[in-house]
Amino acid sequence: MLAVNSALTAAAESPAAPPLTTVAQVRALSAEQAQRRLPVALRGVITYARHAATTDFTLEDTTGGVWLPATELPANCQVGAEVEVAGYTEPGVFSPIVRATGVRALGAAALPPATPVSYEELLAARFNSQRVELTGIIRSQRINPDVGLNWLALELASGGGRVTINVTHEIVGHPELVDARVRVRGVCLHSPDPREQQVFLPTVNSHSLDDITILRPGAAQPFNLPITPLDRLLRTTEQREPGHLVHVRGTVTLVPPDGPLALQDATRGLRVWLREASRPQPGEEIDVVGFPEPGGYAPILRDAIWQLVGPATPPAPLAVEPQDAPRHDGRLLSVRGRLVSALRGEDKWALTLENGPLRFLARIYSTEPLPWRVGSELAVRGVCEAEVGSWETFVTHRKPQGFVLLARDFADVTLLAAPPWWTTVRVFAVAAAILAAALGALWLRAWRRLREERQARAEARAQFAAVFTERNRMAREIHDTLAQGFAGISIQLEALGDRLGEIPEAARRHLDLARQLVRQSLAEARRTVWALRAQALEEGTLGSALERLGRQLTEGSAIGFEFRPAGTPRPLPAQTENDLLRIGQEALTNAVRHAHARKITLTLEYLEQDVRLAISDDGRGLSAAPSTRDGGGFGLPGMKARAAALHTKLQVRTAPNTGTTIELTVPHA
Repeated sequence: MLAVNSALTAAAESPAAPPLTTVAQVRALSAEQAQRRLPVALRGVITYARHAATTDFTLEDTTGGVWLPATELPANCQVGAEVEVAGYTEPGVFSPIVRATGVRALGAAALPPATPVSYEELLAARFNSQRVELTGIIRSQRINPDVGLNWLALELASGGGRVTINVTHEIVGHPELVDARVRVRGVCLHSPDPREQQVFLPTVNSHSLDDITILRPGAAQPFNLPITPLDRLLRTTEQREPGHLVHVRGTVTLVPPDGPLALQDATRGLRVWLREASRPQPGEEIDVVGFPEPGGYAPILRDAIWQLVGPATPPAPLAVEPQDAPRHDGRLLSVRGRLVSALRGEDKWALTLENGPLRFLARIYSTEPLPWRVGSELAVRGVCEAEVGSWETFVTHRKPQGFVLLARDFADVTLLAAPPWWTTVRVFAVAAAILAAALGALWLRAWRRLREERQARAEARAQFAAVFTERNRMAREIHDTLAQGFAGISIQLEALGDRLGEIPEAARRHLDLARQLVRQSLAEARRTVWALRAQALEEGTLGSALERLGRQLTEGSAIGFEFRPAGTPRPLPAQTENDLLRIGQEALTNAVRHAHARKITLTLEYLEQDVRLAISDDGRGLSAAPSTRDGGGFGLPGMKARAAALHTKLQVRTAPNTGTTIELTVPHA
């Protein structure tokens, strides 16, 4: 007692944080403010306590109600007791709560009046932890265990919703309350979704049956109520007050392992959600008592109980076309269709069937292998379940968007026609096989052609190598024999002319003629050697051969020579290298002999796909130079001819007294 008084006094006298003294002040805090653990000193009446000793409870003063988590209560602190509470604030889920550090009983007091509310108002957190009053019809009752204790739980239908009424200090069932219209007073609490902080399943928590007032008793013997035809549910004006139990009779057409059973009388079909676990068998006639509700497209019964009437003749399925099936929601139908696909679940098959432009789904409660192939023509007997889609779509079109047939097992399906052998899958498979064979034949033909071409290229390369080797041999033989011989004869004739001095004119003419013939023969021998094979290429690469040739031609003269290689050198076909060497040799020779140049630049650039050769000089230009050179050259026409043989074009850029550039670009292969 002294500790509680000390806590209240300290909270009240704290100049930095004066205690909150009303529930309204606590509920007005934001979550951030409540997180600061502000001091609280409240005085009010306990309106709800789950247990008698250590428990969570609700406290209400004249400004509102608040939730207090589990704390130890004195023995005389029960529902209806006025208490003083010292503690601090916490954020809570829907609104701030109070964590009590001390509770002191002041004595008994009257419970605050309950506020009449509707189901829609209960969905908001406004009335959380406050006493409310709600009117409705009790749909079911059960005993709920809670931490070793039992309490009575009632399901109340009110305003189109369902609310659980927990009578925490009532531990026996009361079946007589079912179907009664009652007024319930208690504290409103909500079960939250911690991730979303949304209200989930509002409950009203009462202390005892004294908080429940029966406004109209339920049916004492519900199976004695008059039988209502299924097509008159929610329609007849003779039915007693809406929302109460009705009595129907019919034959069971489907009892799925989960979900509602299907019932049918002479007027229509009905889906029924049973309250109890026991279920009838298909083909039995039963009496059912339950609460009618609007379904997606037709009335349904919920919280129903049943009793057996006796065996009955199962109703014959109504054969309909797919477009007419949704109008018979809940009834046993027979619909034909071609099997399009099948999906196996844990306890049932989902078949997609097609009839003309329409498709529908059939669920068959069986775990056996599917006995039909895709493409089979089937007649499915099952209970129709209309699909209305969204509420907006149904209100707009006023008709279902499709339907599902619910069949008991494969015995409810009749094979009308097996699928043709030429199914779509097989047509595509055969077409794919033919296409694969055609592509294979084309590939084989192309492969053979490529192999033949490779063989032809290999033979050509071998032949070219043999010819090239022979040409090189012949070039060496001519160079070592004829050319050397002619050179020796020429030297001897020159020496003879110098020694003879004055000789007769006729002899001089014969000597000059011999010299001319020897020079011409030597030139022809050298031309033949050049045409057969460049010896420079045998001693190194194309670049080294061109560089060596340029150095030799300009050696001993006033002409400067620069070789500019670029890129990564790579081997070229022998004929390509030979032609490039000859073009470079002729261009260099013409520049040295006729251009009167001071500098000659030769560029050999290996590009990614090509090779570029350029010879530039700073002489007098090509227009002032002869088109051919003496001594075995072939001039500009010959260079253009070699370029054409390489499938490229020789580019010549020149002008008087500005020099000449000869350039060509040749692919690698």
